[in-house]
Formats: sequence, structure tokens, C-alpha cells
Amino acid sequence: MTLDDLLILLREEFALDVPAAQQALTAAVSEPACAAQHLEDMPGLIERSIQASALIGLHGWGGYLQQVAEFTRLQIQAPEPTALLWLRGWLTPAQAYLLEPAQEGSTQAILDYLRACPVSPDESVIELLQGMLMLPPALSMEEAQAQQPDVAAATADDVSLRTDEVDTGLLQALLVDAPEQLGLLLGHLEKLATNQASVPELVEAQRIAHTFKGSGNIIGLPGIGRLAHRLEDVMEWALERVNKKQAVNPAAVRDMQQAVVVLEQMVGFLQGEEEQPVQALPVLQRMIDWVRWIHADEADGAQPESVHGTQDATNSGAVHAYFTGEIAENATQNEAQNTVSAGAAPIADAQTLRVGVDRLNRALRRAGHAIVTAQRVAQLLSNSQERLQAIELHHASLNQRLRELEQTVDKQVVELREQREAGGNFDPLEMDRYDALHGLSRFVTEAVQDQLEMARQARSQTDQALRILRDEDPALREQHRELLQSRLVPVKTMVPRLKRNVAQTASSTGKRVQLVIHGESTTLDADVLTRLTEPLLHLLRNAVDHGLELAEERALMGKPELGTITLSFRRSGQEVEVICADDGRGLDLPTIYDKAVEYGLIAAGTDLSEDELRRLILRPGFSTKTVVTEVSGRGVGMDVVNDRIAGLKGRLAIESAPFEGTRFILHVPVSSGAAQALVVKCADELVALPTDQVVAALAAGDGEIVAQDNGAVLLYQGVQYPAYSLAAWLGFEEPKPLVSGVQKTAVLAKGMLATIALLVDGVVDARELILQDVGRLMRRIAGVVGGALRSDGKPMFVLDVSALERAARSSVRMSASLSLRKRLAVQRTRVLVVDDALSVRRSMEQLLEDAGYEVASANDGFQALDSMREKMPAIVLTDLEMPNLNGLDLTRRIRELPQYMGLPVVMITSRATEKHRDLAMTIGVDVYLTKPYADAALLEHVRRLTIQDMQSLML
Repeated sequence: MTLDDLLILLREEFALDVPAAQQALTAAVSEPACAAQHLEDMPGLIERSIQASALIGLHGWGGYLQQVAEFTRLQIQAPEPTALLWLRGWLTPAQAYLLEPAQEGSTQAILDYLRACPVSPDESVIELLQGMLMLPPALSMEEAQAQQPDVAAATADDVSLRTDEVDTGLLQALLVDAPEQLGLLLGHLEKLATNQASVPELVEAQRIAHTFKGSGNIIGLPGIGRLAHRLEDVMEWALERVNKKQAVNPAAVRDMQQAVVVLEQMVGFLQGEEEQPVQALPVLQRMIDWVRWIHADEADGAQPESVHGTQDATNSGAVHAYFTGEIAENATQNEAQNTVSAGAAPIADAQTLRVGVDRLNRALRRAGHAIVTAQRVAQLLSNSQERLQAIELHHASLNQRLRELEQTVDKQVVELREQREAGGNFDPLEMDRYDALHGLSRFVTEAVQDQLEMARQARSQTDQALRILRDEDPALREQHRELLQSRLVPVKTMVPRLKRNVAQTASSTGKRVQLVIHGESTTLDADVLTRLTEPLLHLLRNAVDHGLELAEERALMGKPELGTITLSFRRSGQEVEVICADDGRGLDLPTIYDKAVEYGLIAAGTDLSEDELRRLILRPGFSTKTVVTEVSGRGVGMDVVNDRIAGLKGRLAIESAPFEGTRFILHVPVSSGAAQALVVKCADELVALPTDQVVAALAAGDGEIVAQDNGAVLLYQGVQYPAYSLAAWLGFEEPKPLVSGVQKTAVLAKGMLATIALLVDGVVDARELILQDVGRLMRRIAGVVGGALRSDGKPMFVLDVSALERAARSSVRMSASLSLRKRLAVQRTRVLVVDDALSVRRSMEQLLEDAGYEVASANDGFQALDSMREKMPAIVLTDLEMPNLNGLDLTRRIRELPQYMGLPVVMITSRATEKHRDLAMTIGVDVYLTKPYADAALLEHVRRLTIQDMQSLML
């Protein structure tokens, strides 16, 4: 390509960027407050032009652009209206100079414009720039050296990726943009392979290779710099042929694509995500060979059979510096500084995420635990608040009784004094006793009043602590959300790995495949994205090997020989939808059915729906392949996909059509730390439904339940929704037909195919849940996708509605679940605790519940009788002294009533005299214990008496 051709290309490339630059500058002038946002892409645009200008030696024009770029960065940091007006005019002299380079008029226009700058450069700098601007364009020394046919062979040092002496900051600058830039480069080469690449696209591709060459050499990574150098040489030849409307050797294009793949693997190795590419040396040698063939004018007919192995060479193949002389050295330094400056913000974020991800994960877990702990403390404080309020009421009642006692004592004292004054039969000792009683009653009254005041103070402090916790809760949640946001990364970071996976699988299977990816800018939690990579690799490998046909077979079917796999990412609320689709043969359902019978998964003749048949491929060990290969046949791929998606608290759906292809639809949460959910109650249990799956929550009575032959429906606002009991789906109760007219709270949710109505006992609230890992065993339970801790510390499970519906539709699995539940459901023994002391009741409740008993409580004999009428206990534990109806009278009534006559009674009291013990045993108490009692002894008595009671009932 001649010098004039390169100059024309530079003008065309710069002209493509002018409209966007003008629009950004106009917006910045009209909105100075948002100038930073409007100008953020300007330095990158200018940097591309600087690099392109160096190809033809326009260092003066590049120096002018460098001054503009530095001034633009100043305006991004601290915009000024006057300076923005000046900056708006930089494009005019730049375009004029490209039309007439090294001419006095165009050069003077640039110098006059720089002198008018609000922060004008020194006159010495302008004079130096003037001399550079008057130099005519010329090919650099590197281009001249590239024409020499004697190119050194590749050595191991040429592909070294050692980072011992590499500057960390510069390395991070390279790694930040490398995946995206290499993706663009590979895309341009893919177009070149199909003769669809335009000249501007190839110029862009060559610029990217040139950038990698310079960055690799500056940083000190010869593996990247030298491979990019030779890749750029071959691309320059390809660009020249395309510009002349000539064909490019397909073998050269394939080798250039392989070189880009190796560069991607090098970047992955430097990021710590992949192994060092072992094929780097032969691929570099292939690029060197192409340079030799090009110089020898033999490239058109070159058809090399294979990549060369390692060459024995003594020459290290050191790459010559691009710029020469003082001007070139300054340009190189400016290029390095601009690269670091332009990427400063993302570099810091990427470095923190990559280097400190473990620490960030720990901080995120601690933030989640802090929220859960704060909720638990708030719940405890709320309970304490209720207890203190009860204490205040109790003290008020006690205070009233003490006042009555004091009045009674005062009255008695007055009567005794009157008797003494009347000279009647008066005992002085009795007077002394009443005086002492009077003093004691006053002391007790004052003590009770003091306790009441302390209880009020404690309640006030509890109220204050509760308010502080409630005020702090939004801050804790905001902190948690910010930590989650800091872990969000774009999907495009893993795109190169996915493309290589498809290319390698296609090569091993002998198929022609292209991978099309949509939504690369979609962001996901770094942890979610990392854990999602493995199932996506399995899906893509499975699509190539199982889904797509060979080229000959596709041609016979009228399909393009090039098979297409489409991978799309789309954000939907709290979830990201990932669709992996191919245009292959689709799932072979008859073969899947036969294999299921062969493997013993189903009996021959079993009627399964198409969805159940499709999901059989998710079973561990299931495969339709008869031969095990390195790619497939072991039946582990789809099982891994299903397990990993379940581990991400996501969902997986499968769609397929014969000879049209298969679609795997994945829904995974954007973040693995938190989720919005609707908490509902069913069968005295709290469960959570993700809000993304909830359409609406209806109050009891909203809508009408209508029983039909094929099941019940909920009629709401003229629409019929299939109605199901959530408790029955979860196995909390026996499934039974719903009857018309029953009043139930309903939640409209997204089912497998349409919206359904889930009938629950009530809707508690909608809240943000801090998700906890439930483990692999719990993930195997249909419908359970995650868990969270309630404010009382108990676990609460997050459900997947479509998975629950799928499990409910399978009669085999549902019946098995119910039978297992019956085997595991042991009827707990009910114990009734009767005591007027709250502390004693709570102590015994905790002791007995921990021992596995169902505990009911009452604070006197009458409440105990009411509780017994509601549900018969297996044993009664009662105090002796209680208000209204004491323990002795309660025992008498139990022994008098036929339905309770044989009920064991244990009396627990502080009365330790034989008189009280004998009286209790006489009226029918089975065991008499005195406080304090031994926990082990009490449990032993309860166990013995309940077993005896069960044996007597059996007899």
C-alpha cells in the first residue's frame, strides 16, 4: 500500500469520527454541568487518530491532537464554559491539515488555534510542533524494515509472558480493554473470511493489532508484542489486497484468526483464568512465514499443511522500536501515558475486583450477616418491649393490691389505737406487730413503685434501641447493595472463552459452526458469571456435538452448511435470561424415551409428556450417545448444567422442534446475595416466592374458586386461572379436590406455560431476602432454589413456581413424595404446661420443645381446661398455687371428667412439705416435683408417663 493510499485511509477514518465528536462538543457547550459525561469518549477517539497518524509519519498532527486530548481531560475533570467554547473548534484545523499536510496555511491554522487556547502551551512547544507539522508524511522505519525478506525465526523468548519486571499499572491498563478489543479484531477477521469486510473495518483491525504490539513492547511482554507485530504485518498485506479488490488467501485469514485466539489465551493467562497457550510459538512462526511469503510475492499460492513446530534459531527476533529519534520517543511515552490515563477509572475497579475478590466476598457475607443479625436483634427487642409492657401492667395491678393492703393495715392500726385509748382488752404485742406490718407494707409498696419506674426506663431504652436498629436497616441494606454492585461485570469478559470452546468442539467433530452472541454488555455478579461459565460451556459443547448436523447432512436438508448457535443475554428485573439456541436437528424424543426405558428410568409403555421427555436428558448419566468420546457420551454435561443452575438459584427450561433446533432457556439471578420475594404462609409455615414470578397477590375473597372436572380454577376479573394448593404441592397436607366457593388467599404466579393461582393461608409481606446457600441436597428437592433466615433465626425457603408445578404434574414423583412424607411424619407428643409464672412456662416450653414435644401453655386452671377441650394433651404439667383455679382443683376436675380421667398429671411446685405432697397424691397427681427441678428428671418422668399412657390406650 502506497503512502497516498494510507493518507486517504486516515482521512476517511477521521471523517467517520467527526460527527460523533461534533455532537459531543455541542452538547458539552450547551450543558457545561454534564460536560464530563458528554466528553468521556473524546480522549479515546483522539488516541485512535494519533496512533493512525504515526503509520505515515504525521507526528506533528499527532502532537496537535495530543495537546487537544490533554485539554479535553482537564475539561472532563473541571469544565469551564469559556474553555469548552474553545475546545469546540479543534476539528476544523485538524481536517484542513489532513487535506493539505505540511503546508504553511494548514500548519499556521493549527498554531493560531493553539495560541488562542485559554491554557496555551509554551511558545517553545509551539515552535517544536511547527517544525514537526512542516515535515511531509513518510513511511516509518518499521514499515521499511518490514519489507526486508530476512525475518528472524521465532524462539521461546519471543512468546514469553513473564511478568517479573512488568509494571502492574500498565499491565492492568492492557488487561482492561484487551477482551473487548480482541473480540472486535476477531469479528473483523470473521468478516474477512466471508469476503464481507470493508476497508475501514480492516483499518480498525490493523489499528488494534498495532496497539497490542506497542502495549506489549512498552509493558515488557514480548509474547504479546511480537505476535501482534507479525499479525499486523500480515493484516497490512490483506488490507492492501482488499483495497485493490483482490482476494485474500483463506489460509492466511485462518492463521490470522488463530493468532488472535492465541492473543486471547495470553490475556486469559495474565488474568489468571487460563493456562499459558502451548501453541504460541508455532503460531508466531506461522505469522513469520507469511511475512516471508508476502515479501517473496508467494502469499497468494501458499497453502501450508500444518503449523510449524518450534524452530531452532539463535536469533531472538527482537522487535524494533516503532518510533525513532527524540520525537518518536516522546510519542511513545505520550502513548503509554494516555493509555494509562484514559483507563484509570476502570483499571482501579478491575484490579480491585480481580485481586481483592475474596476479601470483597467476605465483606459481602458479613454485610448480609449484619442485616440478618440486626433483624434478629430487632425482633428480640420487640419481644422485650412487649414483655416490659406486660410487666408495667402487672406492676400496676400489684401496686393497686398493695394500696388495698396498706389501707387494710392502716384501718386495723386505727382500730387498735382506739381500743387502747378506750382501755379495753388490748394486747401491746399485737399493736407492735401491726406497726411492723404497716412499715413493711409501705416498704413493699415503695419497692414495687421503684421496680415499675425501672421497668419504664428499660422500656424507654428498648424503644430507643429498636428505633436505632430500624433507622440503621436501610443503611445496612444500601451497603449490601453497593457491595453487590461493585461485583457486577459485563458478560463480554467470558465471550472469548465461549467462542474458543465452540471452535475447538467444531474442529474435533468436523462441523462448521458459527457462534452469534447478543447482549454482551449485560452485567452480572462476578460470582454468578464465574459459576455460569461452566454450564454455558457444556451447553455450547452439547449444541455442537448433539444439536448441529454435519455440513453434508445440512446441505441435503436444505440448510446452510454453516451451523449457527445463538447465545443471548437479557436483563429482566432481578434476573438475567440466557438463551442458547441452535438450528440443528432438535431433540430426538423417541430415542430419549427408548434410552430411558433401557436405563430403567421408566417402565415400557409409560405415558410421558414432551416436557418430561426433554427433561430426562438432565438426569445424571443419561446420554443418547452409544459411543463415549472426548466431547460427549458420558451423560454428565446436562446434569452439570442442571445442578449448577440450581446452585445459582436459577431455572432451566428446554424447547425443541424436530429439524429446527433446540433452545435452552436459563434464568439466573443478577446477584447471588439478595432477592426480592413475597413471603406467604401455608400450613403454619413461611415460604418465599420470588417477585419476578409473582403477577399479583389477591386478598381472601378476591375472585371465585370454581370446581371443574379437570381441576379447580380461580375466576378473577373475567379470567380463569388454574388453582392449586401450595401446601399440597409442598407436601404439607394431603392433596384433595378444591370445592367451589371456598374463600382462600390467592397469589397469581408465572407457571410453566401460563399464569396460575396458588392458594395460601395468607400473605405476610414483601421483603428483600439475604440469600443463604441451602446445599446440594436441598437443591435436589423440586421447587427449592434458595433459602434465607427469618428475623427469629429460623430458615425460610425460596421456591420456584414452575419447578413446583412440573413436580406436581408428575403423579409418580408426587405420590413418592407423599409416601416418604408419611413415613417421616411422626406425630409429636403434646404436653400442656400450666403455671402462672411466665418465666417458668417459657423455661419448660423451651426444654420440652428441644426434646421434641409439642407444647401448649396456660397461666391458670381455667385456661388449661379450655386448651384441653381444643386438643387433647398426652400429659399435664401444673403448678400448685395459681389464681382463679389452682393445681389441686384442676387435678380434681381432670379426675372427675371421663375423657380426662386417665391423663397423667405432674405437679411442680415450691411447696415441699409432706402435707401438700400427700394432698396432691390423694387427689390423683402422678408425680410431685419441687422447684427447682432437674431437667433430666422432668424429661424422664414425662417420657415414662407418656409411654405408659400410650400402652394403656393400646390395651
